[in-house]
Amino acid sequence: AKVWSDPEVLKLLREKFLIIALYTDDKTRLPEEEWIISEYDGKTKDRIGSKNADFQITRFQANTQPFYVILNPQGEMLTRPTGFNLNTEEFRKFLETGIQEFDRGL
Repeated sequence: AKVWSDPEVLKLLREKFLIIALYTDDKTRLPEEEWIISEYDGKTKDRIGSKNADFQITRFQANTQPFYVILNPQGEMLTRPTGFNLNTEEFRKFLETGIQEFDRGL
């Protein structure tokens, strides 16, 4: 609430990003055809949250919340991901670096 509500950060998020959230605490059971066997721990993931957490761990080698990743449309990381940080200036710089890398790739 402190960082995202900063006017400069909020402007960047609204104008330059498509935000996608992975909820790792959602206990909703998935239909069986959506279950996966984790490549990380070999266990069946049959809930939305556990499937999302497994995706985060296997794709980004991180299991922290919150965890911010900036990707291009091809799913490639544009800057080093970041976790919990209440420093508004550092988070704004993280966003701006992602924007610069995106623009460089066009």
